[in-house]
Amino acid sequence: MGFYRRFNKKELILVQVPKKIANFEIIREIGRGGMGSVYLAKQLPVGRLVAIKTLPSQGKNDPESQNEAVRRFESEARAISILMHDNIVSLYDYGFVNGMHYLAMQYIDGSSLFDIIQKRKPLPIETIIEYSKQICRGLSCAHSKGVVHRDIKPQNILVSKDDNKCHITDFGIARIKGRERVTMVGMAVGTPEYMSPEQAEGKGFDQRTDIYSLGILMYEMCTGNPPFCGEDPISIAYRQVTEIPRNPSKIRHDIPVRLELIILKAIKKNRNERYSYASDVVRDLELVLSEGRDSMSTDYMSVNKYLSGSDNRAVSAASRINRNILKQTTNAFRSITRKINTTASKNSNSIIVGLIILVSVSFAAIIVLLAMLLN
Repeated sequence: MGFYRRFNKKELILVQVPKKIANFEIIREIGRGGMGSVYLAKQLPVGRLVAIKTLPSQGKNDPESQNEAVRRFESEARAISILMHDNIVSLYDYGFVNGMHYLAMQYIDGSSLFDIIQKRKPLPIETIIEYSKQICRGLSCAHSKGVVHRDIKPQNILVSKDDNKCHITDFGIARIKGRERVTMVGMAVGTPEYMSPEQAEGKGFDQRTDIYSLGILMYEMCTGNPPFCGEDPISIAYRQVTEIPRNPSKIRHDIPVRLELIILKAIKKNRNERYSYASDVVRDLELVLSEGRDSMSTDYMSVNKYLSGSDNRAVSAASRINRNILKQTTNAFRSITRKINTTASKNSNSIIVGLIILVSVSFAAIIVLLAMLLN
């Protein structure tokens, strides 16, 4: 064992670092959580760099907590072991040595999505779409194997610096279909800012739970912050269940309409109104790219395809209002045109006046329509 110094805001901490775990030579600590540390290590004798996640034994002080931590650790190992995908970290080894459980996983040389958002908030539209598609593909693989992650958040997305590829990590509270539950029914599990309403209420869940968390993550990439924040986890979870989030376009005005609709559908309170599969989200994200990022208008008939429930009724009402505006504008154009034709023979100046009025009314009508669409 070796020691090194680690500082926080209040104190100097001496951290004990093992020199070797199994056949992995420890290089340095790269992360620390509630249960243990994560080390950069070299796998001997092949020389491959790996990330070693550890769970030291807590002895007999709190056997119940230790047993739960071990179950979560084993559950994470099982989940990663059955998932082989470019957008999910790979598992190389799992074991127990010298009173310590360990996971040897693929080392991602890069940053967490959390750090990227903090440095570049908000992210460019093209980057948001690309990252979202990659995360969706990883989730689609996990869901096809019966694995629900339950803690999708920017801290659990690693982005490699060489190819900008997203990797989903930390399956510690993942649920594998057919396996024993790690947490009891009725207990909320997850991170409050990204927790689905059914998680907050301790209800049953499925792949749509991850889609909700993905929608919250996309919202954060677009605006710089998740829709529900605060210091009190209970109040945040309560807002996830009861409060309708502010539309992203109210915070950031260059969001394409279709992208906003995708986010709003993903974070529906009623999971039956969300996307059913991550692959459906990918399909619609591709449409955003095909339409172009600067396209801020949309056909209200296509909006109905993406929204459901109360949102459909709101969109239908907006559509009726817009049709009335168009009808009134058309009648105004016809009236002005008749006046221009009547007075044209009397005075050429009337034509100029009439054209000015026509252009002014047209401009006003366009402004009204844009305001309706953005709202």
